[in-house]
Amino acid sequence: MPETAATTIRPARAVPVMLTASMLLLTLLWALVFPGRSLAMTPSEPVRGVSGVTPAQLEAELASVNPAHIHPGIANLYVEWGYRFGIRADIAFAQMLHETNFLRYGGDVQPHQNNFAGIGATGGGNPGNSFVNAEAGVIAHYAHLAWYVFPGHRNEYCNTGWDPRHFGTGHADSVDVIGDLAGRWAVPGHGYGEAIARYATRIGTRPASGRRLGSFNETPGTDQGALGSEYFFSWYDSLPANGMKGNWIMVGNQGSGEATVEIYISGRRMNDPANPGNSYFTIPEGGRVTPSFRSVMGGPVRVLCLTGQPLIVSQRVLFRDSFSEVMGIPASSLSRSWEFTWYDAVPRDGIVNNWILVSNPGTQPADVDIIVAGNVVARYSEADGNPLAPGATVTPRFPGLTGGPVLVVSTNNQPIIASQRVLYRDSFNEVTGMPSEKLASDYRFTWYDADKLNGMNRCWVLVANRGQEPAEVEIRVGGLTKAVYAAAGGNAIPPGGIVTPEFPSLTDGPVQVVSTNGQPLLASQRTIFRDSFEENPGTLPASLSADQWFTWYDSRLVDYMRGDWLLVSNQGTGQATVEIYIGGVKMNDPANPGNDWFTVPEGGRITPQFENVMGGPVLVRSVTGQPLLTSQRVLFKEGLNR
Repeated sequence: MPETAATTIRPARAVPVMLTASMLLLTLLWALVFPGRSLAMTPSEPVRGVSGVTPAQLEAELASVNPAHIHPGIANLYVEWGYRFGIRADIAFAQMLHETNFLRYGGDVQPHQNNFAGIGATGGGNPGNSFVNAEAGVIAHYAHLAWYVFPGHRNEYCNTGWDPRHFGTGHADSVDVIGDLAGRWAVPGHGYGEAIARYATRIGTRPASGRRLGSFNETPGTDQGALGSEYFFSWYDSLPANGMKGNWIMVGNQGSGEATVEIYISGRRMNDPANPGNSYFTIPEGGRVTPSFRSVMGGPVRVLCLTGQPLIVSQRVLFRDSFSEVMGIPASSLSRSWEFTWYDAVPRDGIVNNWILVSNPGTQPADVDIIVAGNVVARYSEADGNPLAPGATVTPRFPGLTGGPVLVVSTNNQPIIASQRVLYRDSFNEVTGMPSEKLASDYRFTWYDADKLNGMNRCWVLVANRGQEPAEVEIRVGGLTKAVYAAAGGNAIPPGGIVTPEFPSLTDGPVQVVSTNGQPLLASQRTIFRDSFEENPGTLPASLSADQWFTWYDSRLVDYMRGDWLLVSNQGTGQATVEIYIGGVKMNDPANPGNDWFTVPEGGRITPQFENVMGGPVLVRSVTGQPLLTSQRVLFKEGLNR
């Protein structure tokens, strides 16, 4: 990102003692070691799912018997395509080892056929099918397995074009565990399941070198009453040189009639990539557009509905192997002052870069101070000759600095936009600041998850006291009090102070952070999922409503989506009846397929996901009127890679 010179201000005072303790907590973000599986598998091991093996583990098992094999990239292919099919790579690879005798063959199938599963080789000298290259052979293996494992076609590769034996219905949905392959895939199959389980066990005990792929992102729902016809983002970046693999502006028309929308980046009106002659986008009632602008970088970004319909707007970014979504800022929410809980640019914490992005969407120059833990660290001002010009964005970073809270303020009262972009190892996250005038004493989150079995390495709830008096605070998870900060206990949060508690192994929700003595707070949740970082701001009670919106839903394996959950908590009185619509289609409850509604008890929650569905916008509606707390949690490319 380009950086504009700021007046650098050296810290004027030390950080408070409580803040220093919190800093020490956050500097414990070390790379975790992921041990291999130590327990022996049996033929009762499920075949579906995504395993935690790395290509290095697969290759190590293969090379232990056949180090001179002719397929050096085959381990990567099995991890990649196992993820896309939803079939465990360790089991499929173990089956390949058994079928091919560790790629040494010796039977009817020959090495040049790229046939790793004996597809079509029915004995008596029949060599079976051949495939054009190793990847086609791996796809065919998974497609053929999918024909046994799933009740219907798993994806677009489930056909005879990829798997020549993909026909018939008698074997569909007949394999749940490894042992089911005997007598179905292999006939008669004596010892077949045991052999695959044995190889898969050995794979799991190999050193799990390599980094763990996958990222986690959470996006809060948008209250119906907060929808507007004009939105802003701080920045747009689709440059491959910056690691960006995709950047989409998602715009849904939530009003009546066709909407005409313009998108501006750095003041430049963008043409519709699908209709290059048009410098506008037409969106039907209830419809959406998802444009991406190739090799463009700049900001701010403005999305404007010329015809006045209310929109739902977000930006979705693919950075290397991570996914991030940030909601657009309605024009009605522009502020002169924005706040964040924390800033961290310490390399040992895994932070590669951390930018504070500040945009001036107004018509006058803005004087801006950036303040971290009470200390001014950057200044843009007329007096110093570097004010933030109308339509401009600055992206300063402060290497080696860690602390919080963070305040970005226009000292001459111009409306500005502020967000924070973080590169953590190989992942990207953006979080929008909280307008100072919206600070409250009560915040909500749909969920808390610090269970390492779910891939969650750390999860902090960050709470900053933005008031003038010590704040007494309770943190409640799933209705139970998990942390108390009070004068009686000698640990009330001082003005300007911050606490960063975490609750190891806890998984539950919803979460409430409340100041019991009414002090204004700022709260967010920071999560380390595998080797990725995510920050999610708390939701204000004023944002709870019966109708909540998201721009998009995608759980398709072919899009590398490992999971997409809609988290819905009933924050009202009495049992709520909830309906969920994706792209205008009312969804059935996966747990009760005959119901096209969900029941959520008072104070309770549901976490549905809908298999292999893509579309938008998404509406979560309480037809019984209770205010809802909602978010969307996405796992992108969950798994392991080198």
